[in-house]
Amino acid sequence: MLQRTRLARSARGLTRRQRVSAVVLATVALAFLTLDLGGSSLRDAHSGMRGVLGSLYRGTDAVIGPVRRFVQGIPSAGSNQGTIEDLRHRNAQLQARLDAKDADQRTAAELKTLQLQANATGGTILPAKVIAFGPGAGFDWTVTIDAGSGSGVHQGMTVTDGVGLVGRVLHADANTSVVVLAADPDSGVGARDAKTAEIGLVHGQGTDGFTFTPLSPRAVVKVGDVIETGPQSSSSYDAGVRVGVVTEVRNSADGTVTAVVDAAVSPSSLALVGVIVKPGPPPAHRPALTPHTSTAHR
Repeated sequence: MLQRTRLARSARGLTRRQRVSAVVLATVALAFLTLDLGGSSLRDAHSGMRGVLGSLYRGTDAVIGPVRRFVQGIPSAGSNQGTIEDLRHRNAQLQARLDAKDADQRTAAELKTLQLQANATGGTILPAKVIAFGPGAGFDWTVTIDAGSGSGVHQGMTVTDGVGLVGRVLHADANTSVVVLAADPDSGVGARDAKTAEIGLVHGQGTDGFTFTPLSPRAVVKVGDVIETGPQSSSSYDAGVRVGVVTEVRNSADGTVTAVVDAAVSPSSLALVGVIVKPGPPPAHRPALTPHTSTAHR
């Protein structure tokens, strides 16, 4: 406010001739600004005028130069925006490559795990990708895989991720198959305690794992016991596939034992699985035991 008052007093103190000169100077400054922002057709006139009024141009340029340079930069704003968009596009491409690399590394690790299981069991495992998830064929927990009868997949085959039990094939067409997950609450699995060999039934509990109920009410199940599928005659799954580990044991009033089992496979994070198209070989033939004849008995 004080500055405006001073400028007003200074303007009132100018003579008529000084005020006319100031107006002329402002007009010339605006002319230079117009010439600077004009196209090539005005550049020659600008050069000539600057030569004639060189000192006056230099004087006005000190005043209007910043304004002129700001206005001159406006046309380049569009090209700068284009550069920004190009950089964003390149960044998105690089991020996609990194994501693809991470996915490839995960797939390689999962294939290695399936190969290790095939080596350990002597069976044949067909890798397949999970391409859909949702209810199907009367079950709530099913997945669709990209392998079907054309690849040797048939109904009833056991599906694993190389670590534990995933489920079994419900239906197979030429190129895809529907797999019911062992975690489905309506799915039952014949299983046994690997430590005690006690046989029982495993029921899916979705993302909460499983419950294991031994057939014998006198069975002893302890925390830390490993539950696996089998034996073959009492399960719809191939024997010896890990279901999970017991984390809690409950005893009901009627004497029934129920074990809570932490699943070996997370049903909500399946990406690459393996269909056991050919189980491992049966145990080697064992010779029958015969009564030992001792010379001590006559």
